[in-house]
Parts: sequence; structure tokens; C-alpha cells
Amino acid sequence: MVLRLFQVLAVVLMGVQLGVSYAHFMQMPGKLALPLDCYILVQNQVISYRVKLAFIEIPSIVSAIAATILLRNQRRAFWLTLLGAICMIAMWMIWAIWIQPINQQIDGWTATTAPTNWSDIRYQWHFYHLIRLVLAAIGMSALTFSLFSNRVKPVS
Repeated sequence: MVLRLFQVLAVVLMGVQLGVSYAHFMQMPGKLALPLDCYILVQNQVISYRVKLAFIEIPSIVSAIAATILLRNQRRAFWLTLLGAICMIAMWMIWAIWIQPINQQIDGWTATTAPTNWSDIRYQWHFYHLIRLVLAAIGMSALTFSLFSNRVKPVS
């Protein structure tokens, strides 16, 4: 029962992360066309859920790691869940190492104080989010398949 709870929680929370990553992907064409002043407004005011995602990413990593530990004796489910957990950790690391520093830069921008290479920084932000989207899709698939790979046989 505890194992299933951790597995389902990991899948649901990874699904939320996949949805957020997909939303970034869908917003990309429109945001790349924005002039600087509009981009700053959209990035800092309209799409300001950065810190709130920690309430999803941290529990998803914890639940995936807990499920991985509990599945250590079920080979296929273990490896699939481990892959999902690794994808979650990699997503968080990309955010912490590359995306969050860019977020902090953009938070301080105004139309007159933004660096001259602001559009390059914007492309980097989107590029890192695309990597997160790929990782989220792989992780979500692995975690979902892990649910079906460790069927418990009913007691006769």
C-alpha cells in the first residue's frame, strides 16, 4: 500500500511537471516574438510560479526515491522508477544551475537596464526548458511503466 502510494504520487507529480514543461514549450513562439518590455512583463508578472514549483518538484523527487528503495527487489520496476527519479533530479539540477540564475537576472531587468544580449539569455532560458520537457517525458513514461511492471499476484 505504501509502495503504491509513493509510485502514484511520483507519477502524478511528474505529470504536473510535464504539464508545466509543455506549457513553456507552447509559450515559446509567442514569447520569442515579444519586444523586451513586453517580455519582461510576461516573464516576471504573468508567469511567476517559479518558487511554487518547489512544492511539486521536491515531493516528486522524494516519492520517486522512496518508491525506488521499496522496489529494490523488483528488477524491472526498480530500474524504471530509478530512471524516473534520475530524470526528476536532472530536471531540478537544470533549474537550479541554469534556469534559476537566469530568472534572477530577468527579475532585475527593466527596459533600460536589460543587457544588450537579453535575447540570447531568453533563448538559453527556453533551451533549458526544452531539455526539462524531454526529461519530464522520459521520466513520466518510465514511472508510468513501472506501475504496470510489478503486478502483485493475488493471494489464493
